[in-house]
Amino acid sequence: MEQLTNPMAEQSVIGGVLLDAESDNAFHAIEVCKTEHFGYRENAIAWQCIQELFAAGQPIDVLTVRDLMDTKGVQNALTYLGDAVRNTPSQANLKTYANTVKKYGMLRLASSALHQAQSILHDKTIQIDDKINLALNELADIGADEGEHKISNLMDHQAELLNQMEKIYQQGSTITGLSTGFENLDYMTGGLRNGDLIIVAARPSMGKTTLVLNMLERIAITSKNPQWALFFSLEMPSQQILQKAWSSLGGVPLSNIINAQVLGDHHQTARLSNAMREVGKSKLMIDDKGGQHITQIQTRAKRMSMRYGKPAVIAVDYLQLIRAEGESQTIRIGNVSAGLKNLAKQMGCPVIALSQLNRGVTGKPTLMNLRDSGSIEQDADMVIFLHDEDYEGDRGDHSLTEIIFAKNRMGKTGCTFLQPELGMSRFADTKRLPEIKQEPKKGKALREEFM
Repeated sequence: MEQLTNPMAEQSVIGGVLLDAESDNAFHAIEVCKTEHFGYRENAIAWQCIQELFAAGQPIDVLTVRDLMDTKGVQNALTYLGDAVRNTPSQANLKTYANTVKKYGMLRLASSALHQAQSILHDKTIQIDDKINLALNELADIGADEGEHKISNLMDHQAELLNQMEKIYQQGSTITGLSTGFENLDYMTGGLRNGDLIIVAARPSMGKTTLVLNMLERIAITSKNPQWALFFSLEMPSQQILQKAWSSLGGVPLSNIINAQVLGDHHQTARLSNAMREVGKSKLMIDDKGGQHITQIQTRAKRMSMRYGKPAVIAVDYLQLIRAEGESQTIRIGNVSAGLKNLAKQMGCPVIALSQLNRGVTGKPTLMNLRDSGSIEQDADMVIFLHDEDYEGDRGDHSLTEIIFAKNRMGKTGCTFLQPELGMSRFADTKRLPEIKQEPKKGKALREEFM
């Protein structure tokens, strides 16, 4: 069996950095090698000390590293470090040593992941369906590209960007990303951009799930060239999503579909048939497994992309239902939002995540009203709120839903409006603006009116 460690390379990396910690070779080693890449305890501790000193901007030499190793309980650290310096063949080859240490470290990590996956598959306490996903989670990052990322000059990107602009101009469209299917939203966004995390938040029953489903319907079902999309529904089962799609696409009241009264009306039955034909062209994939961990969502999305290619968009309903590690809810939500942002970058598509607002929100929501808002606001490229002045009153044909773009890194902030038709699980574009409400007269003017 092949040895999964290279003690000489590990020692040479440490010795090479100690010989000249300010060299380009040393900077490369510190960037490329992680503590877990070192297979021997003393080497791993020495490297951890080197990284800590580097991060703190402190000098790195035999004495400073020795002092830090002493605090970590390493015996005879000075002798160990002296041997590392003396046994380093050449500081000039430090990059090669570092790359070797990293490769052996990745081999051990892969071996550990395979062993853990095998243990999961043989664990009789875990259900079979869960075994597969948990094992795949362990294997998800094996072979991930952690190579050195090339830093480029800004001018190197000019030709590519100019070509993109020329294509957009020739198309005669201002939409540079993925169209949402709503003119008013596309005007504000310019389309959804690949790699972006978009947060859609509102109070309960405002229609945020309906709005996102409407976008997915337009992208993956009713467009001239439907593109496949993936919807993680952690709360609503697939059949309920289908009921909402039938209602939206057919213009049939959702209540009539739920209670089956649609079958007693010839006109509504015909509309339902049309909706079913539309759904027959669907490229919208639904994952309605509840209680998923953020790594499960990432893994399942990657598996789907291997089968169908890159998705046009991924949506998750909703962010606070995703499980993650963390000592507090705020930390857990931070890990979830960071994981979703990483998913958008890895998959090269927009990721839309629905989110709750803090309890007791009144009036128009702001970024401060996002539940556990710090990390969500930081990770998101776009934050969209839904607001309706008639939310607590009589929402009818006169109502308008205000779409507030509270954050938009590459587009407009401000607001636009959509016409809510929530009885049929849909929104519609509108050019109408809210009616100006008359303020009640007060004080003397009010008394005079009744005199």
